[in-house]
Amino acid sequence: MRGIFKSLALIPKGLRYKLMLAFSLMSIIPLLVSVYLINLYIFPRLDNFADVSLAVLFSVLIALLGLILAKKLIDPIIEIAIEAKVIAGGGYDKKIAVSSDDEIGVLGESINIMTQKIKSNLDELKNYGQKTREINLEIHKKVLALTNLLQVGDMISAGSIEIDRVLELAVQKASATFDNGYGIIYMPRDGEGDFYVKASSNIEQEALADLVIKKRGHNLLEKALFNRSMLIIDSGVKESKEVEHFRSAYNVKNMVALPLYSSNTDLAVLVIGNREDDFKFRNEDLDLIKVFAKQISIAIENEVLFRKNKELVIKDELTGLYNKNYILPRMEDEIRRAVFCQRPCSFMIFNIDDFKKMMEQGGELEAEEIIKKVAKLIKDNTSPIGKIARIGGDEFAVLLPEKNKKEAMEAAEGIRIAVEKTFSKDGKPYLTVSAGVSENPIDGATQDEILKKALEALRQAKSSGKNRVSA
Repeated sequence: MRGIFKSLALIPKGLRYKLMLAFSLMSIIPLLVSVYLINLYIFPRLDNFADVSLAVLFSVLIALLGLILAKKLIDPIIEIAIEAKVIAGGGYDKKIAVSSDDEIGVLGESINIMTQKIKSNLDELKNYGQKTREINLEIHKKVLALTNLLQVGDMISAGSIEIDRVLELAVQKASATFDNGYGIIYMPRDGEGDFYVKASSNIEQEALADLVIKKRGHNLLEKALFNRSMLIIDSGVKESKEVEHFRSAYNVKNMVALPLYSSNTDLAVLVIGNREDDFKFRNEDLDLIKVFAKQISIAIENEVLFRKNKELVIKDELTGLYNKNYILPRMEDEIRRAVFCQRPCSFMIFNIDDFKKMMEQGGELEAEEIIKKVAKLIKDNTSPIGKIARIGGDEFAVLLPEKNKKEAMEAAEGIRIAVEKTFSKDGKPYLTVSAGVSENPIDGATQDEILKKALEALRQAKSSGKNRVSA
């Protein structure tokens, strides 16, 4: 008994008293039975049946009261155990009903509090997981964007790649940084005038391919070009009739348009957009588009500088002769001098007969060797005052100051014969040239007129059977 009460003393206060009371009530039954037996067999004075029955009934009632009290004590514990098992299985939305403020009620409330904390922590972990995935996705996008920028930068640095390919790659990579993105580059034709589509990527759904941006127009893109300002159309833009009309007219959801310019020259207009609902361009998105725009500007400016440098070069790399950039301005100068001095000035154009067919048969390397040999023959058979240039693939020009048309015809015939003899086999020529000759002032008083007359004479020589000189 001492061990039982000692263990009961370890139980919390309210529950301990209830257990002691239940234990005491239920202990009366064997105590009364013992008293009854002692009274019946040892002290047989109590022979009244009613008294005995009353004693037994009273004992039974007390025992039932103890049983009910014990059940009320045990049932909440069982319910808590069942609910705790459900919670342990992941049912964190489950809540234990608390109907008393004793230790069992405190236990139930404590389990509810712990369940709520666990649920809150799990929700927080879930949010962290979602944020981590979003961060990883954002990192992936930034890495992809950086890779795209490096690819475009490498292509621009290469220098030898055509500008059209650079622009196609740039607009493709820029649009790929956005989900369901698209991109367009508008540029003026021949460096001036209205802006047309130069390169594009994934613009099948937008009606932007046929859009022409006029430098003095009135729609949103044209105003952005005129003002050299960024145009943004997304869910964050203030809606107006103008924006609504532009969206409807060109089937645009989200778009950034950025004019590209250098000093006083408008180079292009870059348009990058996507088709996401409720999308708003962030500052980092705009910064990324600006970087792509800068790369495209550099590529275009490099192309412009390359063309200007090419125009400044006056020597043909293959033959060492002058090129078109030199001979035409020089012809203009010689014509003015000839007019002033009242002296003749002749011009000759040579073209290799059937050169295209020969190149297809012999290949590019053999064709280059032929061009170099013909260039040398023309140079060797031209007077020192003559200026010789390669003005096309297989076309050569000779400027002869102080020579009239008759003298020029004789010079051209000499060159034709020299080529025919050089490229002959068994007495039969396999390569020949045709020539056209013109003279100032007989055939014209300007560079364009003299050049046009020489080309007409060359076409006449070709149509007359080739390997001849016409004037």
